[in-house]
Amino acid sequence: LAAAADSLSYPLCITRRKIMSSKAAARGAATRLAAVSKQSSKRSSAAGGSTTTSSKKQKTTPAKDDSTAPWYHFFTKGDEDYDRYMSTEWGFEKRSDRDLFEKLSLEGAQAGLSWKTILTKREAYRQTFHNFDVDKCAKMKSSDVTKILEIEGSGPDVVVRHKGKIESVINNAQMIQTMRKGELQKSGQTFGEFLWSFVDNKPILNSWKALSDMPSKTDESEAMSKALRKRGFRFVGPTTCYSMMQACGLVIDHPVGTKEWIEAKRNLEKRSGGYQSR
Repeated sequence: LAAAADSLSYPLCITRRKIMSSKAAARGAATRLAAVSKQSSKRSSAAGGSTTTSSKKQKTTPAKDDSTAPWYHFFTKGDEDYDRYMSTEWGFEKRSDRDLFEKLSLEGAQAGLSWKTILTKREAYRQTFHNFDVDKCAKMKSSDVTKILEIEGSGPDVVVRHKGKIESVINNAQMIQTMRKGELQKSGQTFGEFLWSFVDNKPILNSWKALSDMPSKTDESEAMSKALRKRGFRFVGPTTCYSMMQACGLVIDHPVGTKEWIEAKRNLEKRSGGYQSR
């Protein structure tokens, strides 16, 4: 949502200014509508008309919808799958090698595209890359890449045909294997624990007052990106890493005060390992 809100990584940094301006415009429109409705209601009562009920509906409905809708509806636009992803996956803690390898791969695939595009194709990616089993992906060959690129058609059943991005999944799986045989074996860490070490193994709860405050990358994502690239990983820039961190709960970037932020804070306070508040 760090790369762009409609493109979540979310999602967020590209559209945050639009979100704030749109909310401000919506509040202004609601205020003007309420004033017009009130005047219309008064004129109707004085004239013995029957439009009072209609005026009240115009006055209250926008406020109710605005207050109950999740903050991310601006860019999900009510898409059922996207809403489900945001409400049940984005920002929830993930630590397994498989989950983090999948998210890192999908965020790399999303670069330059919308997250909705990749989310729609996620099952196709899982089928193509052996459900992101690291060992199986590492065994894939150039002939497999050619077969993927030659698949005809479009839509949710076909992955994005970008040779570099497809090859990066295989390459990165091989790099994880190399780490497992070397430094991870010596340190007793998993690949997931290695990634979580960049936030000291504690989720960071941010307190952005406005989406315009939210960065597309941080010192932690810069450090993670640098470390991964040093080890031979591809398509792991700092923005891609930050999007993965947002999605997998290494950082919590719901705007402060929203019901999602409040719920996340409540859950983090129960977390045995603690968390960081910023």
